[in-house]
Formats: sequence, structure tokens, C-alpha cells
Amino acid sequence: MTIKRITTIKQKGVIAALLGASLLLGTAACGDDAESTGAGGTDKVTVNSLEILSLAPMMVADAKGFFGKHQVEVEFSNADIYSRLAVQGQGKLDVNIPGTGGALFNAVNQGLRVRAVADRQQYRCASDNLLLARTQAFDGGLKSVADLKGKKVAILAKGSTTEYWLDRALGEVGLKQSDLGQIVTLSYPDTANALKSGAVDAGFVVQPLAYQLITDGQAKRVLAMNEVAPNQEQGLITMSQDFISKRPEVAARWMAGWLEGVRYYQDPANKDDVIKIVAERTKVPAETITKLYGTDQWPYMDPNGRVDTATVVAEDGKWLLDNKIIEKLPEVGEWHDGSVVDAALKIVGEVPANRDCGSVQKLES
Repeated sequence: MTIKRITTIKQKGVIAALLGASLLLGTAACGDDAESTGAGGTDKVTVNSLEILSLAPMMVADAKGFFGKHQVEVEFSNADIYSRLAVQGQGKLDVNIPGTGGALFNAVNQGLRVRAVADRQQYRCASDNLLLARTQAFDGGLKSVADLKGKKVAILAKGSTTEYWLDRALGEVGLKQSDLGQIVTLSYPDTANALKSGAVDAGFVVQPLAYQLITDGQAKRVLAMNEVAPNQEQGLITMSQDFISKRPEVAARWMAGWLEGVRYYQDPANKDDVIKIVAERTKVPAETITKLYGTDQWPYMDPNGRVDTATVVAEDGKWLLDNKIIEKLPEVGEWHDGSVVDAALKIVGEVPANRDCGSVQKLES
């Protein structure tokens, strides 16, 4: 399985450059000048997504026909999430899937017309990312964050969520980045290879790549990211403001399909069906998906799509400001719009969103 690298955009000029590039894309960009009506009178919605575990509800909603049930025809692309923010800001893409990082807030600060409308992953009792140590280093004593002192650690990029997690984890044990031997920036697949070869002592790895390293005996678990940042609003669904304002009913119906996908994905009664769908779409063996199912490495999404804006502001937002990754944290109303979820819930109803961490099994191997 190829896992795409997702990093936070730190440089102030990047968004402006992406805006310029988006203007050059013309009709080649996904959704540019496309008809908004699909086959059989359905409404077409352009969606940029990835076939990774944390987007399993998208796969489920598509496979089970939940979008079609609400008279929506989805046109999928799987381009880089952050380069598509510029395209989305121009109204050329309806739905995208960024994280709560500097890229989104810098985009909003620079006038891109995008809004976060729904949660797509919260670290409530579960995450999709582990801090791993190579097995030889773990057996030699690298069993906790405190043991990272003097060690070589891999993150995705400076300013990325992995650096945020690293800072939080180190701070809990009284350490700073300067206490480490070295920090290197690597993609998830490159981090996996570096752990195998011994080029790094520890690093952050996303699922199911992390689980595969553990089962192959190449690495061992040090910490799960839901332990580092409990309740983090890790991933968002964004929509272009054009889509929200010009086609609000279509946006609500698409969101209704997404929420049905989330609820089906989370219902244990559908376990076998969900595993089959996810395995087929991600090309990851069903046996691996089965091992992850229901553990603290099985991603969680709010079944009502609610975004925890307070946590975003108080935790991720504060860190982004303190580390000068963003110059200003936009007011909540500048980057979040709850109207789409509110309208969708009138279609599919609201369900209990209580989360019992005691029932979530810890993934060991």
C-alpha cells in the first residue's frame, strides 16, 4: 500500500503560489466548469479523498450507495490535499479533507474561500498513528518518550502534526527537541524503511503501515497519538464557500451520505462488511484490517459530524501560534461553518455520540 505524505504548509508564500497555479490549471482542474448535474438527475459533487484507513467512511458511503441514496453523484480525485486547497478556494472543488494544521489556517488568512464543515477524525480513545521504536532500540531500553533523549527521531516535516505530537510528548516528560540526538524529516514509508535499516531510532508511522512493522518484528509501539493528544480534532472535511452558498441543499445531502457512512462504519454489526470494503479499497489484507478493527488504532469520527472547535483553538491553534507556523489564528467563524452539518442532521437525525474508552482495546501486535 502506498501512503501519501501529508504535511503542514509553513511558508507564507506557498498558499499565494498555489493560488496562482490554480488559475493556470483552467479546465484541467477537478470540477472546473463541470456540469453540476449528474446522471439520472442527481447532483454532482467533486470530492478529493484518499484511500487510507482514516477515510474508511468515505469508502463505505460510496460502496453502500449512501451518496446516491441522497441523489448525489460523487466525482472523486485523490490529489495532494493541500495543493487542492487553492483549487477549492477558487470554487473548483467542492469537498476536501485537510487536517487542523497551518495549511488550512494560512489559507483562510490569505483569503481562500474554504470552510471546515465537519469532523472526519477525532482522537477520542483512538488514533491512526503510533510513535514506534525500531525493535533493537526498544529492546535496548527505548521504551518510553523519556528514552528518546539523545536519539534520532523522524517526523513528517517541521510544522506538521507529527512535530506537534513530538513537542507535546516531550513536554510531558520535561524534555525539548534540543534534548534529542537529531530530528529528521521523512515520509511515512521512508520512516518505515529507516526504522527497518536502523537509520532512525524512532518515528511516527500511520496505520496500517505501523501495524505491519510491528507484526513483521521490525518495530515496537512506544505511544499512540490518542495518548499524546486525547480528543484532538485531527481531520476535517472542508467545502468551498461557493458550494455552501450556491448549492446548500446539495451540500447537506452529500453530508447526509457521509454521516450514514460514518455510522455504518462504526456499527459492530457491520464489521465483516466494513472490513471487506476497506480491504478492497486500500489493497491492505483483510487480516490486517481485522486486527485493527475496534482497537485504539481504529479511527473514530463524530457520528453527527460535529467539529470540536474549542479544542482546535486551545491546543493545535495555540501551538501553531507559539511556533510561528501561523501569524494569526482566524476566528472560529472565519474557518468553520456548522450550517451544513445542521442541515444534514435534519435529514438523517442525530444519534448519541458518547464514547466509552474502557471498551476500546489497546493494539499491541
